Parts: sequence; structure tokens; C-alpha cells
Amino acid sequence: MVVFTYMFNSELPKKAPLFDYFPPLGAHFRGIVSVPHSGETIPEVFHPFLSGDLQAYKEDVDFKVNELIDISHLQKSGIAVMVSNIHRICVDLNRSEDQCVLFWKENTQGKKLVLKEPTPLEVEKFIESYHRPYFEMLKANIRDLEGKKKGPVSVIDLHSMPSTPTAYHMKQNPKQEIHRPEFCVSDRRGKTCLPEFINFFHEEFIKNGYDSRMNDPYVGGFVTEFVDRFRTNNIQIEIKRSIYMDETTKELIPSFVQELKPFLTALIIKGMETFDS
Repeated sequence: MVVFTYMFNSELPKKAPLFDYFPPLGAHFRGIVSVPHSGETIPEVFHPFLSGDLQAYKEDVDFKVNELIDISHLQKSGIAVMVSNIHRICVDLNRSEDQCVLFWKENTQGKKLVLKEPTPLEVEKFIESYHRPYFEMLKANIRDLEGKKKGPVSVIDLHSMPSTPTAYHMKQNPKQEIHRPEFCVSDRRGKTCLPEFINFFHEEFIKNGYDSRMNDPYVGGFVTEFVDRFRTNNIQIEIKRSIYMDETTKELIPSFVQELKPFLTALIIKGMETFDS
């Protein structure tokens, strides 16, 4: 029997697949939304390598980002959604295969996570079991869309970010400000989409009263790089955690979610419809 450790108090399934795939409904397939860092489950096979500090595990989960979008509404609008269920400290889907397994030796607060390193054979098994399936599904969806569309395929990789950078974040990007925007939209500094695509989302955030920046403090990750191998417009969107959750108790703030969810859902649909060709 496969045993999972869950990070948060919530209604959880008895069994957790690697990821949930929500296919587009109807005749028209418009685009893809990827949510690679909201997973809360730690398969039993990873337990021997980890510290067992459940509180430390919680720190860097993109907590409930999948609940900030109305997935059924996106599906009905022709948008596929992929949501990872495996915790990023086991296998980080926003990192390449050579870095993804047990990458986070400490969390971003400096708490020890990994006590023992896997063998090369174990690493390869983890990659094959937990990393490649996500990207095989992502690739299959993009290829399907490439065959149906004349223009680029629209892909959004959805994440959340802590409100204030830690020492780890400042080391990665020393020039970033302590005050973070409510949204960060990224395209690897102009590499992964037409300027009009990223500008659309950035300007919509601003028009609706949100603070948004492009490629600051993040420029995108491995998912953005991977998707750029295909004929796509693809961006990463980071959501400031304080606008939807309590970062201390690790709980959603219902009133914030009720305001953000319909806006974010409508924006994704509008953007993908605008650039659908």
C-alpha cells in the first residue's frame, strides 16, 4: 500500500495520484494552465531521506493555488488544467531532471529538510516515477494544440510567492525589493512569448487595482523553459500569498479567495481567448 504524508488540515483523498488532469470540455481547446507546486503529499518512499519536520515542510508549498481558479469554468472554456499532488521537496517540477530530486536540502527559512542522499539509481527511479509523467502530459497537450492552432499555444504556469523575501531569496536575486508586488508575470525576460501576451496580463492586473511587475522578483522557471521548446506563448504568474492566505497559520482567507478566484479565472479565459488563433 502506498502511504502519503499530508501537510495541511484539509479534506484529502484516500489515494493521491501524481497529478490531477482536468481536460478541456467542448469542441474548442484553447490553452493550458499548469500548477506544479501546490502538492501536499509525500510518498512513503521519500521518508527515509527527509527530516520528518512537518512544520518545515509547509513553508514553501504554493498552498491551494489550484483553489484560486475555477477549474470547471476553465474546462468549459476549452482550457486544460494540470495540478501536481506531490510535494516539491520530494521532486520539484519547476526544476530540470538533473536538479529536481530532493533539491531542497533546507527550506527557504533555513530549516533542514534532507538528511540522507539517494543513490544514483534511486534518483533515476524518482525522476521516472514523479517528474517525467507530468512533462509527458504537458508535452502531449501542447502537441495536440499545435496541430489545431495556426498561432502560438497559450500556457500559464501558476505559482504563489511569500510576501517578503527571505535570506534565500535575496541570495538568488539580491536586487529585489523587500516590498513584493501582488503579481509577478514572467517570460524569461522576453524569451517565452510575444510582448503582447505578457503585457496583456500585466496591464489587466494593473487596471484592476493590483500591483504587478514583469520578471521581478522572478523570471520564470523550468516549466517556462520546457514549454518554450514548442510553438507557444507561455508565462509564469506568481501570486503574493498575503492576498489570499494567512502566511503564519497556513490557512486560506475565504473573503480574499472569494474576490480573487472569479477575477483570476476570468482573466485567464479572456487572455487565452484574446490570443486564440
